[in-house]
Amino acid sequence: MYPSVSARAAVALALLCIARPATAQAPGDDSAAAAERARLEAELAAELAATQPPQPAPAPRASLPLDLSAVGTFVASWFSDEPTLRLPAHEPSHRGPELQEIELALRSNIDPWFRGDLFLALSLGGIEVEEAYVTTLALPFGLQLRGGSFYAPFGRFNQQHFLEVTPFADIPLPNRRLFGGEQLRGLGAEVSLLLPLPFYAELRAASITAGNELSFGVPAAAIDGLRDLLAVGRLLTSFDPTERLTLNLGLSAANGPNAAGGFLVTDENRTDLFGADLYLRLRDASSVAWTALQAEAIFRRATVPGGRLEQGGVYAWLSRRFDRHWEAAFRWDLLAGGEAIGDPHVDDAELARFLAPAHQQRIGASVSRWFSEYSRLRLQANRDFGLETEGAAGAAVTEVFLQFQFAMGAHGAHPF
Repeated sequence: MYPSVSARAAVALALLCIARPATAQAPGDDSAAAAERARLEAELAAELAATQPPQPAPAPRASLPLDLSAVGTFVASWFSDEPTLRLPAHEPSHRGPELQEIELALRSNIDPWFRGDLFLALSLGGIEVEEAYVTTLALPFGLQLRGGSFYAPFGRFNQQHFLEVTPFADIPLPNRRLFGGEQLRGLGAEVSLLLPLPFYAELRAASITAGNELSFGVPAAAIDGLRDLLAVGRLLTSFDPTERLTLNLGLSAANGPNAAGGFLVTDENRTDLFGADLYLRLRDASSVAWTALQAEAIFRRATVPGGRLEQGGVYAWLSRRFDRHWEAAFRWDLLAGGEAIGDPHVDDAELARFLAPAHQQRIGASVSRWFSEYSRLRLQANRDFGLETEGAAGAAVTEVFLQFQFAMGAHGAHPF
């Protein structure tokens, strides 16, 4: 087909070349020459267009990659007696099998300026937004902004998705007592700054809704001003004393309203939190094995009508990763007794149980078998020495957990 069409196009081109000199020799017949030249040019354009094969439609612009993953965590539990005080959430709470959580994660760079992270927690009770935030990628001077719903930058454990990145199936006692099963999180904004120092030092400050049910208590719908928000600050430093040793040290503080006076914020219902944390990791020289120590101390001072309540606690765990398949860990938790100053009273009976001075201690150990980086089986045993409140000691409880976890998709690492 194309050779014959090309031949006709060549003839038309030759006729056009002949016509142009001829019209130049007959200046008295300009209109006829122009019409003939236009006809030949139109025929030439049509013939040349017919020789071109069909062109494909432009491909749509490729979107940026989206990391999509799911992590499922199941546990079977046994308790020798009634479990000590806790709020139902993502840690084991009764005998028998439980779905602790299925976490869906969607993560991607939106464009060169922003990154988006979305974590959904699925359980038999429904779906909740665990975290959903946007982070800047291109601010100068070591600055970074984050906005959305996220875990407050307080301490180390509070910022971790503990089911995935810690060697235990449950929450340390201080975090359970002061923050509850959902931990300290809210909706707001955060700014972080890398300090110009010869070692890694990051300063973070956040202002978020103070909707935590145990230490703070003004949900987003009841906010009237800045006094209703939770202010959080954290300084994190990191050092590498040797090529195989990493040391992280952190200090945290927070202030916000509590729910002792309902949603009415006054100077008689505010809470201060102070924390210090440590993480030490030693990597073996010629293998994937490592040893890590994590410890954290938290102190809470809650002002309520009629007085003040003070409470503190500490946890520490030592973990050892022997190879690609085996990991073991040991943990000690202490909830300090605390004290009541003045004659504090809290109208909410459920909240009063968590604000009352109490003493509790627990030890635990776990062994994990990693079949691959996408699945693991964990056996854990605790000895909870009982919750002591108002001079009455609770019964000691033995806890045993058998946990299985699997991961699907490109699940990125959570913050180190």
